[in-house]
Amino acid sequence: MNKYVKLVLLLLCVAALSFGVQSVILNNLNLSGLWRQTNYSLFGLYVFSCGLSLLIGILLHLTDSSLPKYISFVFLGCVFLRAVASYLYIKDGLGIFENDFLELNFLIIFFVFLIFDIFVAYKLVNQEVKVTDV
Repeated sequence: MNKYVKLVLLLLCVAALSFGVQSVILNNLNLSGLWRQTNYSLFGLYVFSCGLSLLIGILLHLTDSSLPKYISFVFLGCVFLRAVASYLYIKDGLGIFENDFLELNFLIIFFVFLIFDIFVAYKLVNQEVKVTDV
C-alpha cells in the first residue's frame, strides 16, 4: 500500500478514536454545552489539528525521499510551525473560561497530534535497511 494512503488512514483512525473518547468524556461530565459559549467546536479543533498533521506527514515523507539526512531539521521546523499556527488559531479563545475549558481541550488535541507527528518522524528515521543476497 502506498505510504501516503497508510499515513492518511492512520491519521484518520487516531483522530476518530481520540475525538470519540474526548466527546464521550465531555458528555459524561456534562461539559459539552460549554462549546456554545465559544467560537470554537471540538470538531473544528480536530479538523485544524488533523490538517496540520496531514501536512506535516506529507512534508516529512517528501523530505525523506529527497533529503533523508535533513529529516530531523524539517521535523523540528514543522513542530515549531505547528506551535505557532496553533497559537494563532486559538489565541482569540484564551482566557474565556475561568476553568480553562477551551485551553485544556485544545492542549489534549495538540498533544495527541504532536505524538502522531513524532511517531511518523520516528518511523521515517528508523526505517530498517533490508539487505537481500543475490
